[in-house]
Amino acid sequence: MSEAKLLRVLQERGDTAYSQALALLWWVGRDNPQEGLSAKEMCAKLESSGLPTQNASRLSRQLSDDRGTTKANREGAWRLHPTARRQLDHELGSLLPSAPPHAPSSDAVIPRGLLSSRGYLEKVIFQLNASYELGLYDCCAVMCRRTVETLLIEIYEHVGRAGEVKGADGHFLMLNGLLEYFEKDQAFHPSRNALQGLRDFKKLGDLSAHNRRFNARKDDIDRVRDGLRVTVEELAHMAGLRP
Repeated sequence: MSEAKLLRVLQERGDTAYSQALALLWWVGRDNPQEGLSAKEMCAKLESSGLPTQNASRLSRQLSDDRGTTKANREGAWRLHPTARRQLDHELGSLLPSAPPHAPSSDAVIPRGLLSSRGYLEKVIFQLNASYELGLYDCCAVMCRRTVETLLIEIYEHVGRAGEVKGADGHFLMLNGLLEYFEKDQAFHPSRNALQGLRDFKKLGDLSAHNRRFNARKDDIDRVRDGLRVTVEELAHMAGLRP
């Protein structure tokens, strides 16, 4: 489904322009929840879909008053609060087509049920497991890295401390910075196995993402798989995520 088709479906069922604007925020952030849109950008998209001229100033005020939205990293842009995104995952996720039949559904590396309460994380886990099944081990390693990076951000958003894991530019730290901050944070007490799992898979993910002469193999993933599962489950609990 495309963005335009999503809006068309919502218009056919009678959704308000503001509901469609929130759907746009959900759409752009479905893979990266930190992505957002400005009120002017949303108005332009709504008008392109066939709605009459929109008032960007009024939309901006509505977004400011809405507890389900918050400022995105980009100046002037808005994104959904995690709670609002979860609600729209359930409401709008069913409108998206299911995974293509050639991509295997699997629990090969991370059980899907661990993160089923977040639509975008569920998709990442699907890709992570499918890439393992298809023998795309560098892809699998990079998706493992992305999973833990996202969970660490989820933890700090869950406890209202997201600003602590952002750089001077207002963007969230990369995994190196997130992990360094998390390991020193006395508010959290991950198990020894979880910390070791973090370090092991980070090393593998870094190699697959940044070393042009390295190609991950099945046994590379297998060595970190058990530790990664423990890590993901512990981080998910700290982030307030439940199956």
